[in-house]
Amino acid sequence: MNSATTRPRLWRWIFGTLFIVTTWQVLGLALTFLFASYFDLDVELLFSTADEDLAAIRALPAWSSAATVLISFLPLLIATLLAYRIFLKKNIKSLFTSRDRYSYKRTWIGFASLALISIAFGSIDLILNWDSYTFSFKASAFLPYLLIAFTLLPIQTTAEELFFRGWIQRWLDNGKKKQWSISILSGAIFSLPHLANPEVAGNELIFPIISYGATGFMLAWVTYRDKSLELAIGAHFANNLLAALLVSSQDSALPSVSLFSVPEVAWGPAALFSVIMVPIFIWLTNRWGAKAY
Repeated sequence: MNSATTRPRLWRWIFGTLFIVTTWQVLGLALTFLFASYFDLDVELLFSTADEDLAAIRALPAWSSAATVLISFLPLLIATLLAYRIFLKKNIKSLFTSRDRYSYKRTWIGFASLALISIAFGSIDLILNWDSYTFSFKASAFLPYLLIAFTLLPIQTTAEELFFRGWIQRWLDNGKKKQWSISILSGAIFSLPHLANPEVAGNELIFPIISYGATGFMLAWVTYRDKSLELAIGAHFANNLLAALLVSSQDSALPSVSLFSVPEVAWGPAALFSVIMVPIFIWLTNRWGAKAY
C-alpha cells in the first residue's frame, strides 16, 4: 500500500512496532486486570486453556468476561494510530484508505459479504451435522451481551486490522514484492498470535494455521487490491460477531452467548471452509465494491 519512493526509514517501522506491541501488552494487561477486579473475575481463568477453567469462565456472565478480554485491544488501536502519526509522520486517514474519504458503505459491503458466505456454509454444516450442535440461547444473557458485541467487539476487530493489515502489511510492501507474496506473508503473521487461543490448544497446528492464515490472506489481498482497510474492517467484525452471536465453541477464546454451541472447533472442516471462502469473498467484494464509490 506504500510507494517505494515515500517509504519511511526502517528504524521508524522497528521502533513503531516496538511501541505498539509494548503499549498493547502493558496497558492491555492493566485494563484486563482492572476490569477483572471490577467484575470480581479470576484473571488466571481468562488465560487458561484447561477444560475446568474454561468451564468456570462459561459459568460467569458472558458479557463481563467478554468485556474484560476485549478491553485489552483498546491500547492496540490507539497505539497503532499514534505510531502511524508519530513514527511514520503520516496522516491517520491514509492508514484507513488511500482515497479522499473513508467509505463506510464499503465497510458494510465487507461485513455483508463475509456474513453471507459464513451463514450459507454454516447453514449447510448445521443441517449435515445437526447432532453436533446444542441450542444454547438465553435471552437474559443475550441482551446485555449485545452491548459488548456492538461496542468493544468493533474496537478489537478494527485494532487488529489497523495493526496487521494497516501497519504490518505496509511494512511488508516495499514496492518490490508481489500481491501474492505480501498476502501470504501477511496471512502467516496474522495466524501466529491466534495459535495461542484456547480453542487451538491440544490440536495439531496445521489446520488452525491454514484456517487463520487463509482468512488473513483474504483480508490482506483485498486490502492490497483496494488500497484501503474498509472491506477488511467490515469482514473481520462480521466474522467475530457471528462467532459471538450465532455459533461458538465451548473452548473459544471469547466468552459468548451464541444461539448454538459446539463442544470444540472442528479444525479440518474449518480450514477447508476458510480456503473455499477466499476466492468467493475476493470476487464478491470486487463485484459489489466497484459500485460503492
